[in-house]
Amino acid sequence: MAAAMPSEPKQHHYVQRAYLEGFADPDLAPRGECCIWAYLPGKSPFRQKPERIAKRNYYYCFDRENRRQFDFEHTLQELEDISLPILRKLRGHSFRINPEERLTLAGYVALAYTRVPRFEGIVNRFAMLDMAFKMQEFTSDPENLKILAREETEKTGKEVTPEELLKTLNAGNVYLTQTNRGWSLEQMIRVMMLLQRIIFEMRWTFLITDGSDSGFLTSDNPVSVFDAPMVDIPGTGFLSSPDTYFTFPVSRQICLMANHTPGQSQRVARISAAGVRQVNKGTINRADTQLYAPFRSQEVQELHDSAVSARGKPKRIMVKQGKIVEE
Repeated sequence: MAAAMPSEPKQHHYVQRAYLEGFADPDLAPRGECCIWAYLPGKSPFRQKPERIAKRNYYYCFDRENRRQFDFEHTLQELEDISLPILRKLRGHSFRINPEERLTLAGYVALAYTRVPRFEGIVNRFAMLDMAFKMQEFTSDPENLKILAREETEKTGKEVTPEELLKTLNAGNVYLTQTNRGWSLEQMIRVMMLLQRIIFEMRWTFLITDGSDSGFLTSDNPVSVFDAPMVDIPGTGFLSSPDTYFTFPVSRQICLMANHTPGQSQRVARISAAGVRQVNKGTINRADTQLYAPFRSQEVQELHDSAVSARGKPKRIMVKQGKIVEE
């Protein structure tokens, strides 16, 4: 008999499980537990195993010919597998990495930036804005409106005039959405490859805690970019200014910071407890909806609640009174 084909995974981690294990609470290690503290808006921090957090069903799948495709999930697994030894090397405080390892780690950081729901929201927003501009231009032609009205009439069985269609569009009752998941996944890989080279060329500093603090935390948007536009054309924020820099927590004890300032390509530096808190605040402010930490802190929960509340809900894109608006 032929061997049964292995089943594909249903739950896909948008933050790698092995990465999250680097933020486990050390106080639980003697009991043989590997747990992190999870922070969600409006909730109390709770302990959770890394394999049970930061995941969605079939997140990296798309449909082709009515069949679910797992190509991207397989690609991510391969990239994770080749990056994991380097991640573990750094967590062991071994910072001598060769150019090939540096390029691999740069790709891993770039992927950590593009694989998360926050990035998906950014690329989908730009896709919808592009659709809105094209729709606005198309419907400005009366002949095109006639074609659309005829198609809508055939589709609904109810007569729709060009005037009625234009009134509906301008009333703000039509919201645009980007539903092509395959396209979104392609952008994830395309921008990741663009950023890999940029990150490789940046100046790296591995920040190491001095032991007087609770350590670094991370989030569901683990790469925090600073001194760049908050709403950015996907990926270009890393080059938007000579002052742009990012942080990427590697573990509770180590955080990678990279910038464009001249100097040696890589160095290691100690960071004080106050410095760790400052890095953590940046991570909190740029998180999407979840934080993952090796400690429990009500102050962190309050900061997270405040940051999510200040950001507000995602806006919808529509054409209203002849103009493209977000509300």
